[in-house]
Amino acid sequence: MATIKTKGTALQIASGTTYVSVAQITSISSDGVETETFESRTLDGGVGVTHDPTGYAEGGSVTFGLFWDPALSGHQTLTDLVTAGHLSTTGAPNDQGWKVVFADTSSTEMTFTSAGIGFGFSAEMTNGLTSDVTLKLDGIPTYAT
Repeated sequence: MATIKTKGTALQIASGTTYVSVAQITSISSDGVETETFESRTLDGGVGVTHDPTGYAEGGSVTFGLFWDPALSGHQTLTDLVTAGHLSTTGAPNDQGWKVVFADTSSTEMTFTSAGIGFGFSAEMTNGLTSDVTLKLDGIPTYAT
């Protein structure tokens, strides 16, 4: 069984044709991809509730925490995505590209796009200024195979 260290894992945001690491990340998590099902029980069926797959999958959300520095350009990009509503320069809605680069020996990557973003911060007496960010995925992530 292999174990992969998390120190060195990076979350990157697409900027044009390149990806730029978001600084000061403290955690990254996904609530998971889930295949969509529908209830398929019938009046003449048994007592168990049956389900069948629809053929679709829900990408879920990716959340991450960071020590927030409003002066950092990468952190300003996050708040800009919220205040601009993911809009392009023409005013049309835009997806945002992201990549998680894991700290394994081959730097495995998981890419995904977000259609929405949630941003919050916390100022606590016994901690630094932190932020929690939630990305609503558009589609499902591309996993390494």
